[in-house]
Amino acid sequence: MTPFLSHTMRGLCIAVSLILHSFFTNAQCPTVVWGDEFENTSLDLTKWSYQIGDGCQEGICGWGNNELQYYKESNVTVSNGQLHITAKKERVQAKSYTSGRIRTINKGEWTYGRFEARIKLPYGKGLWPAFWMLPTDEVYGGWPQSGEIDIMEFVAADPTRTLGNLHYGDPYPNNKYQGASFALNSGNFPDAFHNFAIEWEPGIIRWFVDDILFMTKTTQDLTPYNWPFDQRFHFLLNVAVGGNLGGAVDDTIFPKVMDVDYVRVYNGFKAYITGDRTVANQEAGVTYNIGNLVSGTAVTWTVPAGASVVSGQGSAQAVVNFGTTSGNVVATFNTACGTQQLTIPVYVEPAFNKEFSFENFDEPATVTLNTYTGTLAEVSNPSATGINTSALVGRYTRNSTQQYDVLVYNVTNITDGSLYSNKSKKFYMDVHTNAPAGTEILLQLETSTATSSNYPTGRHSRYVGTVTSPNQWQRIVFELLDKPDGSASNTGITKMILLFASNTFTGHTYYFDNLDSYTAGTSNAPPTVVITSPASNASFASGTVVNVTANAADSDGTVSTVEFFANGTLIGSDSSSPYATNWTIGTGSYTLTARATDNAGAATTSAGVSVSGTASAPTYVYVSSIVTGTVSAGGGSKSGTATITLRDNTGNPVSNATVTGTFSGSFSETKSGVTGTSGTVTLTTTAKLKGTLTVNFCVTSVTHSSLAYNASANTITCTGQAAAAAQMNDEPKLTAYPNPFSQSFELSIHLPKESKVSVGLYDASGTLVQTVEPQVYRAGAYTIRFNNLDSNSRFYFVKAVINDREYYIRQMNQN
Repeated sequence: MTPFLSHTMRGLCIAVSLILHSFFTNAQCPTVVWGDEFENTSLDLTKWSYQIGDGCQEGICGWGNNELQYYKESNVTVSNGQLHITAKKERVQAKSYTSGRIRTINKGEWTYGRFEARIKLPYGKGLWPAFWMLPTDEVYGGWPQSGEIDIMEFVAADPTRTLGNLHYGDPYPNNKYQGASFALNSGNFPDAFHNFAIEWEPGIIRWFVDDILFMTKTTQDLTPYNWPFDQRFHFLLNVAVGGNLGGAVDDTIFPKVMDVDYVRVYNGFKAYITGDRTVANQEAGVTYNIGNLVSGTAVTWTVPAGASVVSGQGSAQAVVNFGTTSGNVVATFNTACGTQQLTIPVYVEPAFNKEFSFENFDEPATVTLNTYTGTLAEVSNPSATGINTSALVGRYTRNSTQQYDVLVYNVTNITDGSLYSNKSKKFYMDVHTNAPAGTEILLQLETSTATSSNYPTGRHSRYVGTVTSPNQWQRIVFELLDKPDGSASNTGITKMILLFASNTFTGHTYYFDNLDSYTAGTSNAPPTVVITSPASNASFASGTVVNVTANAADSDGTVSTVEFFANGTLIGSDSSSPYATNWTIGTGSYTLTARATDNAGAATTSAGVSVSGTASAPTYVYVSSIVTGTVSAGGGSKSGTATITLRDNTGNPVSNATVTGTFSGSFSETKSGVTGTSGTVTLTTTAKLKGTLTVNFCVTSVTHSSLAYNASANTITCTGQAAAAAQMNDEPKLTAYPNPFSQSFELSIHLPKESKVSVGLYDASGTLVQTVEPQVYRAGAYTIRFNNLDSNSRFYFVKAVINDREYYIRQMNQN
């Protein structure tokens, strides 16, 4: 065994770093200085050692990751030129699974070089194979202070993707890590062998899959933490079961095998290829490079059908314009080692077209705002030029005290999350920010099983967009980052979360707009919709029932529904032409809009129509409340009191009205008084009595200079049992249908007389989620529809305030 840079040479690292860098970069035929081709019939114990058990002997039961397996020597075998590590459903001690783990500690250790293995990974939900390195000497302290290099990790629940990571920083639980994933454009990793490698030199490590560079980390990336990767490290190969990253286990998969063709250490670096592996339909100007190539080496580039090399043919850098066809970009060149060929498979996406908008501040959102840790406001567009000329946008200022600042929406219109993770659909968003270029914005889809403390459970998928043009509008496309919980339901998405500059303590401001869903394939023309009545600038007396109508059409399909809104609040919907709803107008100014949705889910919102409701001239006065009581009259005596409130038929208090009524119960006398500006008057008996007193009061007459007294409209005329019985026969009635409901229901209100009504809908936590503004309704039956309710809240309750009295439907249950 001849390490490329042995333990005894560690002191020379800094002195020779420049020489090593030059050597690595220009080496054309790197030599294998250590390797295992697994050509024997058993494991070579001069190179490898077994690790046995469940980690408890090392003081890290579950191997520090809550893993479920017990490692056995017999689960590691060698045959047919390959190493095999087998995971089994087999109970040993308290563990329900067995597997294998081997390492080269004290038999193979290196500082710097190229480290590579050719591996065929196993299928199976719950498996977690890895090819990785740990420090032999832990010069900087225990894990992770002395570092960990994950050359390849594989969460088998997502068979299209592998991971590379560095672990470093402070002791657990303040440890740190950085990494990236590599996803295949087609097929799955367990379908074939793949090469996994790193190139490691002073201050820099690069990660490769099949000689394609996908991540680079340097000392600057770890600032302000120490870069511990300047000591000798050794290899580990294992297949874990379950654990923090492996996740839930499918017991039907076992046994499962990871096959390793070889493990090698080189004293130099290989040529590699970089460039985009996924490009937009007909994207132009895509650059591809060959790294670790001697300057001046001629390179022949070939590209997929319909693509062309627009510059760089014959050199190590080529610029390609793509058409509509996917395929391989191939670089062929000759070196001292002979003819070499590097291939990067490129997926050309189909054309994407807008499907619908989740959040667009110029029209009603199709998602519901849940919570946020920064500061959010709807504001005027700060720069209505270029790609975004909308009048209104969202302004989000990141909370600089929150490392993981979040903006959370409840969603009901992502019915299949896999359409986004498999790139059949995409997320787009307009962004204008003072954050620097390179700042990442994450979009995360979650199911209801996700909580703030159980990551990655319920995290269906994460998508990343990057700021490239600060202080101007740019259209960001979100690309799949990873699928943290491979078992998360595709049909159970309940939340969409935006994380601006996640894992930082920055406080930049982000203006955002047009958070949209795009779908691949043929364009779907959105429907058209226009409000036909009432006319713009029409005025109505408050309380008038206004018939709102709209015309809607779809050129390449059908209109599914038309929804009507007043100042952004849903007032009704209709699914058949002619599209109409009835709406009782209140006092004030309103903007009416209609939103049409077609059979493919595309939606269009009409231009707004301005209308106003004017307060009706009152015509009569009535008694809205009577409150009786007593007041001290001295010497232990008390007088009876009655406070009477009058309102007119528009719901306003009536002053300067004379109220006459009769006390009964313990008292028997008639009193009169005049109401003040609040519409109330308090009458007090002349008589003074002691002991337990009963005070009842009945209004016998009301007089006013201009309003008639309408006793039949009284909310209450007398206090006491007789009055209560009379009121019960004349009470408003509230019913809801259906109950239980899905995501919408209708509230029916029957009013025995003209009444002022306001309605609030509350969720299980008592949060007001929808309102109907106070309005005066004539006697009769009315229907109010509540739509788009959050399925996470299992029940709701309704509170209606009718003529200052509260009425409840205590529990509305969801299916």
